[in-house]
Amino acid sequence: MSSNHSKTLDTFFFSQVKNWYEPRSLYWLAAAIFFGILYPCMAIAKASGAEYWIQDDARQHIFWMARFLDPALFPNDLIADYYQNISPQGVKFIYWVLAKVSFNPITVSHYIPILLGILTSFTAYLFCLEILNIPLAGFLSSIALNQNLWMQDGLSSGTAKAFLIPIFILFLWGVIRKSFVFSWLGIILLGLFYPSFVLVASGVLTLRCFQIQNKRIKINHDKSDLQLNIIGLFIAFFVLLPLALSSSEFEPVITLAQAQQLPEFEAGGRTSFFQHTVWDYVFNGSRTGIRITSALIPNIAYLTLVLPIVLVFKHKFKLSKEINNLSITFQLIISGFTLFILAHLLLFKLYLPSRYTLHTLRFAITLLSGVTFVIVIQKFFLILKNRSVVFFKVSPILVSLILGFLILVEPVIDQDFPVTGYHYGQYSQLYSFLEKTSKDTVIVSVVSEVNNIPSFTNRSVFIGEEYGIPYHTGYYNRFRQRAKDTIAAHFTTDLKELQSFIAQSSVDLWLISDDVFKAAYLKNNGWLNHFQPETNQAIATLESSNKLPALQRLETQCIVFTEKDISLIDSRCILAAEIDNS
Repeated sequence: MSSNHSKTLDTFFFSQVKNWYEPRSLYWLAAAIFFGILYPCMAIAKASGAEYWIQDDARQHIFWMARFLDPALFPNDLIADYYQNISPQGVKFIYWVLAKVSFNPITVSHYIPILLGILTSFTAYLFCLEILNIPLAGFLSSIALNQNLWMQDGLSSGTAKAFLIPIFILFLWGVIRKSFVFSWLGIILLGLFYPSFVLVASGVLTLRCFQIQNKRIKINHDKSDLQLNIIGLFIAFFVLLPLALSSSEFEPVITLAQAQQLPEFEAGGRTSFFQHTVWDYVFNGSRTGIRITSALIPNIAYLTLVLPIVLVFKHKFKLSKEINNLSITFQLIISGFTLFILAHLLLFKLYLPSRYTLHTLRFAITLLSGVTFVIVIQKFFLILKNRSVVFFKVSPILVSLILGFLILVEPVIDQDFPVTGYHYGQYSQLYSFLEKTSKDTVIVSVVSEVNNIPSFTNRSVFIGEEYGIPYHTGYYNRFRQRAKDTIAAHFTTDLKELQSFIAQSSVDLWLISDDVFKAAYLKNNGWLNHFQPETNQAIATLESSNKLPALQRLETQCIVFTEKDISLIDSRCILAAEIDNS
């Protein structure tokens, strides 16, 4: 390889830029955005041919937004009212605006990850250029973050957590650039889309009011820094103040003592929280743990662990001397861990502890991975370039191709990539039937298909595992009692008890499956077993040969619809029925 070719390669990969909009930088930025678009398109392609599909989190947080298209939907619906109440204002506004131009919220949730992918790629690229102003580093860090998100359904839901990613990176970029507009705008947007991370941003700003000089902590006397940080903290205070002063019928937040009494919080429960071991509780719990393993995805992220070694031996790595603004990543991690500890001390007041470390470590580790990669590989190239053997002269190109495959191609050809969390509707005729019923129709069921009904039919359900989130007692106490009453009525042998439940709850249709009246169905359903003694009593009834449940005895008489293994039973028929209870 000629000297000119070697210089060209070195310039293409490792030369620095002054501004992100320089032509060579724009090339790498365009490449980063390409992958930011590619991954959500790959996710959508997985649903190709499916008539009904929705992401798991969207089943909770998006379905009720059909009210933006038709306010008459979900009338007096406890579940819809609750999820509307807890939805951040920014998310509501985005979907409301799009609904006003006739975009269905469920459809929007399918495609908004494309926009978020573009914004994530763009902000990640800009942020990394402020750490190391080499476009390749920004490109690789953007790729690493996007792959991390699409290996864990981080963007696919179109819910608040998906909006958090580009907004928080925008905030970090604004802080580094000392841009009052973008840093303060980031705080306001966090308050609108993911309020708990205003606390993380506040932690970063607080730490930036100080600096370490001669191994001592001192006040940061940079006037622009202090002005940005202090005013930013005031903005954060006023952003959070309305949330702190607000109240709703669904409060209060559950306490530690109350959570310890609910099986839902046990290991393996609906909202598994308390783990079997301290190690799992602190490190691995999806809601309680630090979850560093979730940040160490994809494999390139592990390179960030090498960065401290690179910094110690700066004289060995030429590009390490060009690193700037690295302190913000340490401040981010410290802020995240501080809130992680506070969230454990004030359990459920600050929502879930893992949210703080999961996202802060994800940002810090993935966004530094590209920086570390470029520093290390440039050192490797320099070593090879100085050798005289032909093999070593062509090695940079070979290494580039191999690493390009491992970083860009290998994750993409994985059958599980991207992880979407999509749920597909299997009962299209059922959904069509329910869509034609009255808008105030309420469906009750203990089968899992009920979780899809609100999203695919715009009809209310009485209970459903997907909606049984127990963090606010004003909501969950009512929901839990509904579940217990439903199980008792569903499997009672007393017709009058069943009719009394229908009269009190005003449910219109019962959704049943072929196996729902088998004891094994209840025994193997972990969620239904949270509700005792009703579920155990139902199992005892089904295992007894004395009498069938009243609902089962009326099944043939009162069925109004059947598709595959699913049927609907009309409550009006049940109320009019008379059967022998002896």
